Amino acid sequence: MVVALGCMITFTAWSVWPWWIPPLGEDEVLFLLLARYLVPLILSIAALIWLIVPAPDPGPSGTAALAPRTLMTFTSRARLGTMLCVLAGVVAITFLAGLASDPDENGRHVIYEVQTSSTNTASTTIYGWWFSTPCLILIAVLVLTALIGTIVISRPALGVDAGIDSAIRAARVRNILMVSTGGLLLHLSAVLQSLSATSSLRTGMAAGPAGLIEFGTSFAAIGPALQVASLISYILGLALWSSTLLSVLPIGMRQTSQPVSA
Repeated sequence: MVVALGCMITFTAWSVWPWWIPPLGEDEVLFLLLARYLVPLILSIAALIWLIVPAPDPGPSGTAALAPRTLMTFTSRARLGTMLCVLAGVVAITFLAGLASDPDENGRHVIYEVQTSSTNTASTTIYGWWFSTPCLILIAVLVLTALIGTIVISRPALGVDAGIDSAIRAARVRNILMVSTGGLLLHLSAVLQSLSATSSLRTGMAAGPAGLIEFGTSFAAIGPALQVASLISYILGLALWSSTLLSVLPIGMRQTSQPVSA
């Protein structure tokens, strides 16, 4: 988690102060942008695997619980619902941006075009299918990993002290959902910031006595709102990751400590 937070802060520094990186070509910039979208998802998957494996041994089984343990046994509907809402928002924005994208000269859907006349267009970069397809694959892997982790934690028999064992499992499931939601929010922040930059496209053409007619994107009016939403998503994502980091350390120490025999 420390590495994950460091990587996200580094990518944010690059997006705010891009001049500290040497000048790059068009292809290098596209791949760097792709990495910016992918890094939160990759780090989230790695953190989930670390949280899931190896699963701690609950010790000898206690009294068998007659009530079935499901995905909701050790979590709340609010946490799961929050993750699903963020996931739905990411997928919806991804598809809308993908449908609005056009291919560049290499066939990569990374371009958003504005028609300025019957023969001329202006274009800029957008979060198109070339960016979003690998991201959607990683999002599916992230959700599947979180689902598997929740099942792995929930299914085994409870330990002798069912109360303590249940509390530990609830904390682990909470951390899984927080890491997953945080990763999706950080990815969403990068996407919203990109779309905000796309919405700022402006171009003009002379129109005789009428002066200069300015053309822009169809969603230019919501550009500032996208920037604010991006900042909020970034803050919430980092907060969830930081909270997980603070909560998982004492849990890990408690699980690895062994009582000393007299």
